[in-house]
This record gives sequence, C-alpha cells and structure tokens, in this order.
Amino acid sequence: MDFRIFKYESMRKAIIISILVFIPFISGFAQDKKDDFQSYREKMLSGYMGFRKSIMDDYAKFLNGVWDRYKAFKGEKAYPLPKPKVQPKKKKDEPTPKPKEVVPEEVKPSEPISSDKPNKPKPVTPNPSDLVTFEWCGMGMQLPDAKIQGDLCGLDKESVLAFFDVLNNSKVNDKVLPQMANIATGAKFNDWCLCLLIQSYVKKIKPNASANTRNFICWYMMAQFGFDVRISFIGNGLFYLIPFKQRVFAHNYILIHDTPYYVWGEGYLDENADYFTPKVPDDAGDYVNLVITKPLAIPYKAKRFSHTFSGKTLSGEVNENLIKVMAAFPQMPIPAYAVSQGDNKARNQILNQMKSFISGMSELEAANFILQFIQSFDYATDDEQFGYEKPFFVEETLYYPKCDCEDRAIFYHFLVTNLLGNDVHLVHYPMHECTAVNFSQKLNADYYMYQGKQYVICDPTYIGASIGMCMPAYRDTKPEVDLIK
Repeated sequence: MDFRIFKYESMRKAIIISILVFIPFISGFAQDKKDDFQSYREKMLSGYMGFRKSIMDDYAKFLNGVWDRYKAFKGEKAYPLPKPKVQPKKKKDEPTPKPKEVVPEEVKPSEPISSDKPNKPKPVTPNPSDLVTFEWCGMGMQLPDAKIQGDLCGLDKESVLAFFDVLNNSKVNDKVLPQMANIATGAKFNDWCLCLLIQSYVKKIKPNASANTRNFICWYMMAQFGFDVRISFIGNGLFYLIPFKQRVFAHNYILIHDTPYYVWGEGYLDENADYFTPKVPDDAGDYVNLVITKPLAIPYKAKRFSHTFSGKTLSGEVNENLIKVMAAFPQMPIPAYAVSQGDNKARNQILNQMKSFISGMSELEAANFILQFIQSFDYATDDEQFGYEKPFFVEETLYYPKCDCEDRAIFYHFLVTNLLGNDVHLVHYPMHECTAVNFSQKLNADYYMYQGKQYVICDPTYIGASIGMCMPAYRDTKPEVDLIK
C-alpha cells in the first residue's frame, strides 16, 4: 500500500467585492515579500507580452497540429468502502486490549515548502461603462467586459482556430486578465480561487453561449495565466483538462507522461468516449495548486458557532463568505486541508479559548481533553450530510452541524500542533481517518515508530477512547500515514 506523501509550495448589508474594494489590498501587496501567488503572476505581470505571448502564439500551431487520443480513467473515490453510519463508541465494560505496535508501510517525509516573490502588479483603471458585475462564490465582483464576439461554431480544427483568433483579438489579454490578476493578488487568492473567478466571469459574459464556448474561453484564460491546462474533444463536447499539484478525487482524468489531467467544464461528458487533446510541450505551464497558502482577504460575514463539552463552551464566529469559497474546492487529499490557511480571526478565537481550557494540564491530559472534546461533536457521514464526500477545512468543522472522521482528524491536528507543539501525523485506514502524535515521553499504547520516535494513535472519532487507543476494527490493519511538513 503506497503512502500518500504530498508536496506543497509556498506559494454592512450585501457585501460587494469590486475593483475599488481591492485597491487597499493591491497597494499593500508590494509590502508582503512572502506573498506566494506563484510563478504565473510573475510571468503575467513582468513578462506578459513575452513568455506567455510566445506560448500562446505557438498554441495556434498546437491546435492545428496532431491531437493525441487518450483513454480516460474513472474518477477515484477517496473512500471506496462506506464509512460507519454511527459514530463508534467504546463500551464501558469493554476490556482494554494489550497495547501493540502498529506496522505501517514505509513513511517518507514531504519536501520543504518554498515561496515565490512575484513583482508588484500594475493597477489597471477600466472605464466604468465597460464593467460587468457578476457573482463569485456568492460575492459581487466587477471586471472589464472582454467584448468577445460570437461563439465557437463547431468541434473541428478550423472552428477552434477561428475562435482562438477571436479571443486573441478581444479585450481578454489587455483589459481583463491584468485586472483579474490585481484582484487575485489583492485578495490573496490561491490558484484554484483564480480558476473559480475565471469560471464565474465567463458565465456572466457569455450566459447564452454553448457549454463548449464557455469551456473554450475558460481554457484560454487559464492558459494565458500560465497554467498547463489542455483543451480536449470528448465525444460531442469540448472540455478542458487541469493538472493539479495534488491528487483530485471523483473527477475523470487522462495520463500525459504519467501526470493526471482532470476533466473540467460544463456540459454532458460521455465517459465512454475517447479523449483527443493537442500535442503540447511538457513546459507549457504550471500545475494548479489547491492549497490555500495564505488567508484570503475577502469581505467578512459573521456566522456564530458554539459547542459545549464537560462544562466548557467553545464559541465564536467564522467568515461565511470563506465557507462558500471552501465549498467550491474539489475533493483533495486530507493533508491539503490540514495545511491550508483559513480564517485567522476564527482560528485565533479557537486557540485562545482552548488554551484557557487546558491551562494547568499536563501534555497528556491536554491531548486527552482535546481528543475527547472533538469526540463529542455530532457525527454524520458526508453522504448523509451532503450526498457526496466533503472533507472539511478547519473552519468548516465549526460551521456545519455535523462532521465525520477525517474532519475531526484535521481539527485535532490543528489544535495539537498549535496548542501543544507536537508533531502529528494523519493516519488513513480503508474506511477511517485518525491521527498519531509524538509525545515527549514514551507511552504504553498503540503506536508505530518513525525515525526513532514513537507516534501514538489518537482517534478523535472513537467516543470514549483515550490517547493511545486504536479502534478495535483497525488494530490489525496496516494504515497509510500522511506526513505534514
């Protein structure tokens, strides 16, 4: 069984996000030397008429050249087997089994996070009469109108090349993309937030166009931003293929040089059809990073939360606008949620209150209290609550009424690493997720060894279990272990 080791780069009524709202963020961007809006920002803003223009000029040749045929792979499920519908609970009279060593597969550390230092974007002042207003994740946006004339007429090379030329001669490149980059840098968007912005914008400017037309425009804008997206004919539809820096579940994909390119876009997808995509050089752009490397600077809409355990109440508020953004992310590996940034206000509220709850406790007492606090959350599988698999970012565990095992593991990782400073691994079983913690002393517990250190199983879903107690159903199962660096 392979370990999932992931690499991450360092990268008041109706709330309206507009160009003017983002001006303070844009002006402050130059002061943030560690802002990691990744490589395409630098290419977009400093070499925009050089690097990207040469790539996109060549793209006309690619579109008119050889289109390779691929067979698609069915989107994979993160949990092929169903999770327990009822939260497991340790019985009062259940005998405690003799602690044992868990034997996981080889564990490999992730690579250090790197950061980019892009140039300061140059603000673009559009004519107000040329602006279009649209919604992005429930919030208002304004951008220049691209003035794209006509639609994609057919699914043949001639039609594709003709519409490619239409886009080249529209206002996309000189008006829309620079302003979109300014908004994205000001709001500290990650790659995927920018992709969502593009999708929302295209739906607004082409509401009556075919799905093929909108998909083509989305592909064009993402490619201009420096992403290695590919256009693809699939049956009677045109879609775009996105390579992510993380694995993505529940989306069909093809393999190009062993790299998954996931199918994206609107319209009917014939899953039995062959995929055709132009032959493009390997260095055609960057992969899309799903990790939120910096807290998003978006308007705040408060939503209260409260949870009581053992006479102590954790309460505060989260940014409901951020929750809407998080809901638009594809399903990715659990570590990507655990390392992502979120709502600093909510996170500080949580940490400050939990710190007061565990004040005076020993390391083990505090770890146990936090574990059992999370065990007391209301339980529901994602299928029951959403109808599909939906791992939570930290803020979502506080926002939604119920949560399941991977949400609790992510939350426990957040609290223990920030409050106690311990190293925490995410531990994955076929139908379950928990954690393992390296404590300052060796314990007589269910554990495994990694680099000479003991990692003790801590299960925030197994009601009544203390640190060091593995759920009986998994005591003889080899888990996968995710390291987070």
